[in-house]
Amino acid sequence: MSLNVLILILRIVSATLLYLFLLSAVLIIWRDGRAVAKQAIQQRQIEARPLGRLVVVEAGKTGWTRGEAFPLAVATRLGRAPTNTVIIEDPFASAEHALLTFRNGRWWLEDLGSRNGTLLNGERLNTAAIVSTGDVIGIGEVRLRIEFG
Repeated sequence: MSLNVLILILRIVSATLLYLFLLSAVLIIWRDGRAVAKQAIQQRQIEARPLGRLVVVEAGKTGWTRGEAFPLAVATRLGRAPTNTVIIEDPFASAEHALLTFRNGRWWLEDLGSRNGTLLNGERLNTAAIVSTGDVIGIGEVRLRIEFG
C-alpha cells in the first residue's frame, strides 16, 4: 500500500469521525432544546390555571369579611409588610409571617420565624408542612381556609 493511499484513508476516517462528532453534538443540542421547550410549556400551563385561593374564615381585626378570597401565587407570602402577597393587618402577625409555596407538585406551608407562630388546623407549625384543600391557616386572630383549584 502506498503512502498516498494510506493518507487518503486517514483523511476519510478523520472526516467521518468529525462528521459523527458534529452530528452527535447537534443531536444533543436538539434533544436539550426539546426538553427545555417542554418544561416551558408545562410551566406556562401551571401558571395559566388557577392555583387556588385563601378564603377568610375569621377576619380578626383586619376589616376583611368572612368568605373574602385571595388568589394564590406559586409563592404566597403572608404577613403585615406591604411586600407580602396577602397583607394581614393583625397586631399578632409578623411583618414576614408565613410562606405558602408550590414545590414538587405539592403545597407547603412554613412559618418564617414569626414571634407568635403560625397555626395549621389549630396546631402550631414547627416545620414546613404539606397542606391540602380545607386546611386552615391561623395567623394571629385571622383564620384562612385553603382551597386549591
